[in-house]
Amino acid sequence: MKKIAIIGGGVAGLSAAVYALRANAEVTMFEQFGLGGLVTTIDKIENYPSYKSVEGWKLSSDMAAQAKALGLKTVRQKVLSLETHELGFKIVTDKGEYTFPSVVVATGTAHNKLGIEGDYVGRGVSYCATCDGAFYRDLPVMVVGGGSTAAREALYLSDICSKVYVAVPQANFTAEEMLVETLLKKQNVEALYNTSVAEILGSDTVSEVKIFNNNEVQHLAVNGIFVAIGAIPVTDFIHIDQVEKQRGYIVVDGRCETTVKGLFAAGDVTNGPLKQIVTACADGAKAGAFASAFAASTKEK
Repeated sequence: MKKIAIIGGGVAGLSAAVYALRANAEVTMFEQFGLGGLVTTIDKIENYPSYKSVEGWKLSSDMAAQAKALGLKTVRQKVLSLETHELGFKIVTDKGEYTFPSVVVATGTAHNKLGIEGDYVGRGVSYCATCDGAFYRDLPVMVVGGGSTAAREALYLSDICSKVYVAVPQANFTAEEMLVETLLKKQNVEALYNTSVAEILGSDTVSEVKIFNNNEVQHLAVNGIFVAIGAIPVTDFIHIDQVEKQRGYIVVDGRCETTVKGLFAAGDVTNGPLKQIVTACADGAKAGAFASAFAASTKEK
């Protein structure tokens, strides 16, 4: 049987698994944490076809169940490196080594950090409102960022917290217009444009933030700071020099194949222009289908 590996258990990886499994491939997924990826942290998804609104955990859970029902094998180990091998590719984890003729990389992205969080991570600083928002019920918080992720975080927190400041780095939001319109209608939300965070203050937990708002220094009393300033692709484990990247994102062609034959990539880790759940699923479908076809062709040789 043709065998492929998928590194990453988010929606791109799960979609790749479904399409590869339906092509009669034996699929092994390497995911250190639970299946679902960052989608599980999204409160409401309203732009995925067929759903008016769906919770992130529900969507990813259904995808995982579908892949498992088709025979997906999962390896709960941390991938340390991906290298070329005479049999195709070698995956080295913290517990062993594995070889596959074809591999799909679907590791997504990791949250960017402010660089001033210090010891406040987990003690007032968070990167996930749906994960930690409940800890700040009826308390003032700040969301840092002006994109769609930041707008969603602020919208979610506005139903929990007494006050939500949004520190937007630019003169305007770069988020989806409908999100921004909904957010700014909230009475307890205040957008601070051209604003950067200079310092996080507090004795043991966050109690105050120092900001530069239009070059003026301000101090705001907040108990939580939610950082949503973008992300970087998780590719540091790839030890293959021939893999082309653009600004850290893996370059793929129309088949989601990288510049190395047999190595595919899908979702937010690629150089695709749109980072959405639906595009991650589409990438996964192509990567899974073509990776299984490649594995079959190498077996025949």
